Amino acid sequence: MPLRAFLAWLVTIALMLDLALPISRAAAATPEELEAQLKALQQQVDALRRQIESSQAAQPPAAPVAPATPTATAPVTTVETPAPGKIERLSSIADFKLGGYGSTRFEASDLDRLNESFTFRRFVLTGDATIGGRLRGLFELELERLTELEVERTAPSEAGRRGFQQSIEGSDKSEISLEQAWVEFTLADWLKYRAGMMLVPVGRFNLNHDDNRWDLPRRSLVDRGVPVLPVTAAWSEVGMGFVGDVKTERWGTFGYQALVMNGVSLDSSIETIARGSSELETEVEIKARRGTANIDLKRDKAGALRLTWSPAPGHELGTSVYYGRYTPDFLPSEALWSVALDGKTTLGPFEVEGQYVRTHFNNIRRVARGFADAVAERAFSSGTPLDVVVEFELAGLADTKQGYWLDLRYRFFPDFLRDSLLGRGFDNPQFIVTLRGEQVWLDGLVSEIDFTNGHLTSFQQDNRHVNRVTLGFAYRPLPLVVFQTAFERTWTDRGKSLSGVTNFLPARRSEDTANTFLLGVAFGF
Repeated sequence: MPLRAFLAWLVTIALMLDLALPISRAAAATPEELEAQLKALQQQVDALRRQIESSQAAQPPAAPVAPATPTATAPVTTVETPAPGKIERLSSIADFKLGGYGSTRFEASDLDRLNESFTFRRFVLTGDATIGGRLRGLFELELERLTELEVERTAPSEAGRRGFQQSIEGSDKSEISLEQAWVEFTLADWLKYRAGMMLVPVGRFNLNHDDNRWDLPRRSLVDRGVPVLPVTAAWSEVGMGFVGDVKTERWGTFGYQALVMNGVSLDSSIETIARGSSELETEVEIKARRGTANIDLKRDKAGALRLTWSPAPGHELGTSVYYGRYTPDFLPSEALWSVALDGKTTLGPFEVEGQYVRTHFNNIRRVARGFADAVAERAFSSGTPLDVVVEFELAGLADTKQGYWLDLRYRFFPDFLRDSLLGRGFDNPQFIVTLRGEQVWLDGLVSEIDFTNGHLTSFQQDNRHVNRVTLGFAYRPLPLVVFQTAFERTWTDRGKSLSGVTNFLPARRSEDTANTFLLGVAFGF
């Protein structure tokens, strides 16, 4: 048997044996465990492919066979040899996976301003390609709350004059976002170079934020609703770095991600209004956003490091740290840092998963004064003798933010439902009961800042907290599809509004508690 055919036969047998084990254990596997098994199988296939290629390259050339004495003159076939340096194939994609996820939610609350509504949360399209050899590329494009986007340009003509008119129409609070787009070069299993738009490795949720991975129809407060992270999840930045895994026979797998990136930067929207003939009022909204994908607005870069330990599939302990300047160059140089501790463990049908994050912004008062000076200088440069009044609105900026979420889950499926509508045709349907507790503390939350002619006239800070308890029930006919229902109760300081500390509850000034019913569906493919 030729060596190439023999090796191909070995690959086929290995694949059959490796596929048999995960399928036999599917009844007790969680989505994370199935993903880990598939990842391990893919690594084995790649290793066998490399062995075949190296074996073929190492084969000695076959001995030339003496030509037989021709009995008749045969036509000579000339084979054209490519010129030196000529490229026959520009690229070779060995493997390409197209996938994604989407989710929809119904929400009903007892808040006066929050109507019962259906929300198209997001649709995300992903692509993962093995470009060739040890090169891999991945992208993730998100359409959040987007149903339409229409741009219309016309050149109307009135009274013999022509002009241009442009209109933009789109759905409310919609967004098109490139979450990931990077290339990876594997130098070794423990050393992979990665560059592009990447998820920042702070906390386990930001790296595993896909809606269909979770059994509750709303993301956590720490990562989204009252973000303790410097930027709401999913948080990605442009940069470069190294990632890798170190596998051991006795202690499991150790992993790391070390990235350098542009990093979080304060972004502002400025609106100027003339009040009479002697006063100019400027309203400035300042918010921390992910860094630019173009030339950075600040000369200092940011760094992130994450270390993980996974003794077995379904068990992981991780710690993360982020540090970088958050002010653009026209403001005083100030840094922020963020640390996180997270983990997950599985005990039979029970799962415990949680995350703690703490973020600190250095010297917010100095940054606010720098903003006022910059706005005042720009206003006076026009030569107009006006009194400049600057009003600031800082969206969730605080000296220190910290918080956690903790999930307790129980997975089950009664045997008497195996042949019912909920179980028939599915190998491993599951019911999941989830209890989540969350708390966030905002120390030094900026509530009001006023400047007049560049001088600080008011700087008010407050200490706030937000709590939420969620009880959910989910049904998974398949690991990638989940039907969710949940009841959540959210509350803050007595007599203060939830709208001042959350980005999703439009509460009135005296509404400090919200009871909400959620019904959701999330799917992946």
